[in-house]
Amino acid sequence: MSGDPAFSSTLPPVASRHRTIAFTSGKGGVGKSNLVLNTGLALARRGRRVTILDGDLGLASINVLLGMAPRYDLRHVLSGERALRDIVLHGPYGLAVIPAGSGIAQLANLGEDDRETLLGQVGAIAETSDYLLIDTGAGISDTVLNLVAASDEAIVVTRPEPTALADAYALIKLIVQHEPAYPFHLLINMVRDAGQAAQVFRSLQEILVRFLGYQPGDAGFVVTDARVGQGVVQQVPFTILAPQSAAARGVDALADRILGLGGRNETAQGGFWARLTRWGGAT
Repeated sequence: MSGDPAFSSTLPPVASRHRTIAFTSGKGGVGKSNLVLNTGLALARRGRRVTILDGDLGLASINVLLGMAPRYDLRHVLSGERALRDIVLHGPYGLAVIPAGSGIAQLANLGEDDRETLLGQVGAIAETSDYLLIDTGAGISDTVLNLVAASDEAIVVTRPEPTALADAYALIKLIVQHEPAYPFHLLINMVRDAGQAAQVFRSLQEILVRFLGYQPGDAGFVVTDARVGQGVVQQVPFTILAPQSAAARGVDALADRILGLGGRNETAQGGFWARLTRWGGAT
């Protein structure tokens, strides 16, 4: 992942339908929310229409990283106080953010009429986006697994640490047991250099192949960079604060990879929101 990203005519055309990509991790503290936000910004800079759903329940990570304090979130939509369009935050480059609060976890308890009303509103917003990125939160709760399984594909963020790798394996295993062909892509964050990233990827890849017969995709890596922490403190995304930094170059390369990745067939699967309501009992 070195060099400047390619722009304009070398990129694939805008997708004919929106794609939903979950960013997930088995363990907290791997930098996932920061990567979701900055990847969304990188895609938006390339002319893509991007919406981020903050599914990191109760932590409000995305809006904090943007320095935004939403008055309303998905809980207010579920209660009928606000329409979904009223809670959408608008960030740089036209990026849209849906602050979820605890709303996603409440979907399973909605009555059929209320659920259809909410999903209709979400679907209308999703249809205006080329990419819907989901920040699932860490761990292997039912909510996390449901969001991952309902997405077209998932990027599993991990770091060079035994517990992070073990938890990433556990998360992938739970989904692959239900859907062996689910497209997971490994993103190694907070690495020293490309060599370390390759070593970590190979180690986790070998375990997945040996015990699950599963071959993960390679989403690349992002190096440890002081500018990332500076961005968090200043509440300015690091790809804006320091667009030529090493971490920003890694995210730019990830965005280019996403533009070339192919997820599950949307028509065959029925769409993100349909899958979300179907998969709830599988975990």
